Amino acid sequence: MTNDRFARRKTNHTTRISLSVKLLAAFGLVVVVAALVVALVAGRAASHEFTEFMLHDQAVDLSDVAAQLATHYARQGDWSGVEPVFAQQDYVGMMDHHTMPPLLLVDQGRVIASNWQLQVGDRMSRHDMMHAWPIKVAGETVGALVVAGEVQPHMEMTQQQLSPEGAETVERVQHAILIAGIVAGAVALAIAGMLAWGLVRPLRRLTAAAEGIARGDLSQRVSVSSSDEVGELAATFNLMARELERAERLRRNMTADVAHELRTPLSVIRGKLEGVLDGVYPATPEHLEPVLEATELLTYLVEDLRLLAQAEAGQLALARQAVDVGDLLRDAHVNFEPQASDRDVTLALDLPSKLPQVMADWHRIAQVLGNLLTNALRHTPKGGRVTLSAVSPLPGQAGRGLVKVTVTDTGAGIPPEDLSQVFDRFWRGEKSRSRAGGGTGLGLAIVKQLVELHGGTIGVESTPGAGSEFWFELPVAQVWTT
Repeated sequence: MTNDRFARRKTNHTTRISLSVKLLAAFGLVVVVAALVVALVAGRAASHEFTEFMLHDQAVDLSDVAAQLATHYARQGDWSGVEPVFAQQDYVGMMDHHTMPPLLLVDQGRVIASNWQLQVGDRMSRHDMMHAWPIKVAGETVGALVVAGEVQPHMEMTQQQLSPEGAETVERVQHAILIAGIVAGAVALAIAGMLAWGLVRPLRRLTAAAEGIARGDLSQRVSVSSSDEVGELAATFNLMARELERAERLRRNMTADVAHELRTPLSVIRGKLEGVLDGVYPATPEHLEPVLEATELLTYLVEDLRLLAQAEAGQLALARQAVDVGDLLRDAHVNFEPQASDRDVTLALDLPSKLPQVMADWHRIAQVLGNLLTNALRHTPKGGRVTLSAVSPLPGQAGRGLVKVTVTDTGAGIPPEDLSQVFDRFWRGEKSRSRAGGGTGLGLAIVKQLVELHGGTIGVESTPGAGSEFWFELPVAQVWTT
């Protein structure tokens, strides 16, 4: 079923447009639009500026025309009969190899006469008069000459005023700008393609690795080649894959460990019962007592597994109340003092004068202390020392303090390579230790879950040959005050 779903998803995936194509299309659209806009704007701007330059460069000196118009005004006393003067200034004619531009005679902002199609009587704005050539008679300005190209500089009109060489030059400039736009667009498209490929390639590797994990290959990893968001995604994927692989390994180990833990007591029970039924052993307490012990071990194992499963699922009910940590540690010290004496181990209690209360389930925290003390006494040789201590308040989060409880022993310690596995299910410091001498192997895993259910943290520090120190921290109850 899973493979069928994966195959269907794979088929649907191949019918879609890939991300690289979408990115390339988006980049291409942006590049094409940008290139067209730049070519159009640059072309028009360059042609306009060049045309203006050519017009001013090729324009005739208007001083002669202004002098003729001034003479006419001085003779007539007004502008009547000025049209013949303009008739001599045909703008399509040539004078000294220069083109005569279209001219306007303006008096008091109104067109009096012109040598091109602008109608007489049109009004000129102040902007249009900025470059006017004044006409003066006896020191008084009586009118002005305006070049029509400066009044209405449209491309079609201005290019008509250019010489053939000037018009050809403008066309070459426009063609060069167009070619430059096309080349720039092509280069930008090539760069966009490389960028799109560079963005999509790590995503394709991530997709391939994710598909491998979906098929059950949890060893899939991807290379992290950048520190950006894609690199962060790749690093997170690798972390996820490692955790999945670790969880799967723990699951398989747990299955094997549970089978191993059940095999020994079940073999004892079966062997003894078969011997009794076959008449090999008499049904006496001597032969039935091992059966009872194996049954009790199975009961402990099943109960520990149930408790661990409930704690990991967050379904373990806790009877929280304000608990005095000092009373809790003193009670544990009294309960485990006989065991320490039997092993010739000193069990010390080191408490400050006053400890705050914590919101906790008394019995569950007592179970945590019992497990830690049992392990410490088991691994401490004769003449050694186990110390139960507490420190508070420690700086905590959200303005709340922490109580730190520590169980320290002078045993053989834990190798550094095993410290990360101490709280795993069925972990043993002594790999060959039997169940008869070491419980179910779930104690520290249960301890970790119980502490975390109380909102605390747990850890271990150890030096081989110098002993170990197990500690856990619990938040201080808000009802406690100094």
